[in-house]
Amino acid sequence: MHDANTLKAPFRATLEASLAELRVLRDILLEEQRALSGGDAASLEQAVRQKNDCLAQLEHSVRAREQMLQQVGLPGGLGGAERFVSQHFAPDELAETWHELLTLSREVAELNDHNGKLALAGERHARQALGILTGRPASPDTYSPRPGGSVAGGHSLGKC
Repeated sequence: MHDANTLKAPFRATLEASLAELRVLRDILLEEQRALSGGDAASLEQAVRQKNDCLAQLEHSVRAREQMLQQVGLPGGLGGAERFVSQHFAPDELAETWHELLTLSREVAELNDHNGKLALAGERHARQALGILTGRPASPDTYSPRPGGSVAGGHSLGKC
């Protein structure tokens, strides 16, 4: 086990890195939402790419923090991080950063959930439109790969 005091500065750095990435992620999710609502495929593709890159960076800081918690014998996740903060930092030392991290985490999760619902609604509308265009009932797996490489209920979209 490591001395927790030697991990204070690196722990703080992981919190600040996570907070910075969450701010960027919030902006990306807002752009993704605009693209989903406006049907802008190019912007959506760019937002998804940026989101994946940002999530990879965020994962790096979270994993580093989890390793530090493990090194001092604390459980992972928010519970362990909260215990580390309360045990090794003065009450006001990280209060603002910690509060913003928790608030922003919730906001990002809500935005991501909302975007997921928008994406599902868009997919449902696309299936309905395909059903109308092809004269076939909409299939819930319009874009899902099927054995044999067929899509749209086993019918080629090139044949109407």
